Amino acid sequence: MAFLSVRCYHYRNLADGEVELDAPQVFFVGENGQGKTNILEAIYYLCFGSSFRTRSDGLIVRRGETSMSIHAAYRRSDQASHGLLNLAVKVERDKKEIRVNEKVVGDRKELISNIPCIVFSHDDFLLVTGGPEYRRWFLNQTMSLCDPLFIDLLRRYNRLVRMRNSALKERRSDVIEALDIGLAEAGLEIQGLRTQALADFNETFRDSFQRISGAGGDLSLRYLPSWGEAATRDAVLRHLETKAGIDLDLGVTSSGPHRDRFHFMLGGENFARVASTGQLRLISLILRVAQARFLQRRIRRKPVLLLDDVLLELDPIRRRRFLETLPESEQSFFTFLPDEQYRNWQTDSTRIYHVANGAIIA
Repeated sequence: MAFLSVRCYHYRNLADGEVELDAPQVFFVGENGQGKTNILEAIYYLCFGSSFRTRSDGLIVRRGETSMSIHAAYRRSDQASHGLLNLAVKVERDKKEIRVNEKVVGDRKELISNIPCIVFSHDDFLLVTGGPEYRRWFLNQTMSLCDPLFIDLLRRYNRLVRMRNSALKERRSDVIEALDIGLAEAGLEIQGLRTQALADFNETFRDSFQRISGAGGDLSLRYLPSWGEAATRDAVLRHLETKAGIDLDLGVTSSGPHRDRFHFMLGGENFARVASTGQLRLISLILRVAQARFLQRRIRRKPVLLLDDVLLELDPIRRRRFLETLPESEQSFFTFLPDEQYRNWQTDSTRIYHVANGAIIA
């Protein structure tokens, strides 16, 4: 068992109160705009301390109110469980407090090791069609779920980039040269970890693509480091030196892991450029399947899965393949429209709720 219950107060349009979730599979059924996605977002918020829909905590507070809170009881089912976890998130006047068993969590990365969670949403389409920052974010998230210490490395690197950008704007050559050493070392570490992770991830990604799409060929993510073939600190320092004029003119660091690119390759070409809209949508779903399977393989734990209206976009054959390819989960939550054949996917242990005007009704 995973989440036993969730209680919301002044959270978006959801009615104040508690919802029992003591089932391995939970369906939320309702028309668009009634609050189905909001309940998935609340569960995600408890896992990550943030939303998958907005970066502004103030937007999740119900209109006309100044604060909101989400509470939950959570228990892992494996032998490594340390008993019941009481989770709480409170936002008041844009100030956020996260607690686990009444203890304030000072860093959101501490939550990741408690409850690994994967969300499937419509916005995942941008992971395929959006700019390179979306794919960098996806890989960073995947690696952070497997190793929260990777978050510390990213933070250190990003702090160096910000300091270097300030020095570039002030044209402080002495400071830039000193920062370049740390930037090269942290950047190369990120580059090496990304290369290793992607080699493993692509095995799962290719297998998931073939299983769900039924198509031949090996679809994979190709890594294109911004520093090119520079693989040592001295090589990176020489690269940064060649970019010095451009960086000074722009006032920003124009190369490094924060500018890395990733392409979807199939048959030797960038598949995202030639694929149909349906194929692109399918790839975005397969990315999340691969992420969940990769996570389970790496940390030997079952994730919580949140699937927001994603089955609607698949034909019956691919829908069946998609569900068969999902890894075992600690718990899975689905949203459906009322006219979908959701009862075809329920089991004897499925809980079904109907959502209307923010009310969640068994």
